[in-house]
Amino acid sequence: MMSRITAISIAALLVLIMLGGCFPKRYNPAKGTERYPMELGQGETANVQVTRDGDRMVIVNGTAIDFQDINLWLNQRYLHRVKRLGPGETINIEMGDFWDVWGGGPNPGGLLRWYDPTPIVLVQAQIDETSPLIGFISILDTNELERR
Repeated sequence: MMSRITAISIAALLVLIMLGGCFPKRYNPAKGTERYPMELGQGETANVQVTRDGDRMVIVNGTAIDFQDINLWLNQRYLHRVKRLGPGETINIEMGDFWDVWGGGPNPGGLLRWYDPTPIVLVQAQIDETSPLIGFISILDTNELERR
């Protein structure tokens, strides 16, 4: 009886391991956004700090600037629209809320993840269609630094 339970447990574990290799990346064509505006370039860098907390991006606005209706770009690929980031305000954004032009998303991370989380390397705010992007200060955590 014990060997049958062991055999079933081992078989179930093998199935889970095999499924792990087949787990798809985040992709939803309906969530496709616009292309990164490479032609705008980046102008200034604002004192807005960006870090990761599990599967969330934490943004701390250390300026007197009231950012409203901005496109927030991650790593020159993923986009999330932010309604407001007020002066001195801290906001949290789920990494799963970012999407690229094809409907792909960054790997959010978190406790039960299949892939390493996408590092938060470059974060930029687009305030309109013609102004240069505003850089934010990305602070890599020690886990991200060890993976590099």
